[in-house]
This record gives sequence, structure tokens and C-alpha cells, in this order.
Amino acid sequence: MATTVSLLAYALTGEELPIRDTDGSTRDFLAALDEAGWPADRVVRLANDAWEKQIGWPYPLPPHSLDVVGAAQWYAALTDVRAALGLDAIQQAPSRRTVLNEAERRLMVDLPPHHGRVG
Repeated sequence: MATTVSLLAYALTGEELPIRDTDGSTRDFLAALDEAGWPADRVVRLANDAWEKQIGWPYPLPPHSLDVVGAAQWYAALTDVRAALGLDAIQQAPSRRTVLNEAERRLMVDLPPHHGRVG
């Protein structure tokens, strides 16, 4: 059964790790991750490499993973871990798409008056 700890480890490393249960603190999770062979500096290098290569990081979870853990609990834990690692400023890779699709072009034309176009 997936736990917050195992899902965090997967999202940060891209690997299913044998990781021990923790007391729920970010510090204890990072210690458990280190014990599983992923010290903080290795996770930071992986995240930075993914950003440079424009690969999504943290890694996406398998479908239905959050059915057991819960989305709010998951995102709170992930946010805390990213902040502790100094990775909270890393963004998802920018979209390579530069041309608007048809629906986006219609939306750009159909702006309400309070967007600066008057009569």
C-alpha cells in the first residue's frame, strides 16, 4: 500500500525505494531518504538536471496513488520537502509550444470590456 513517505520518495527520485516509516516530519523523511541511498545533495542534483533538460520534476505519480494518501496531505508534504531542499523555486519546464491553438485564439479575441477595449 502506498504511503506518503513512499510516494514522496518516488516523486523525488523516480524510483520505488525501500524506505522506512517516519515520524511525519520533513527532517525524518529526509533522513530516511538518505538511509535509502538518496542524500539531499543527490536529490538536488537530480532536480536541477531535470530542470536543465526540461524534464518534469518531481516525477509524476502512478495513477490513483493519491486515493489512499489524499491530495491535500500529499501536496503539503511535497511542498515542505521541496522547501527543505531549497527546491521550492524550481518550476516545471516551460512549454515548448509557441503557437496558440484555435480555442486559445478565440479566447484572446473575446476579451471582456474591462480588459482595455472600449467601444
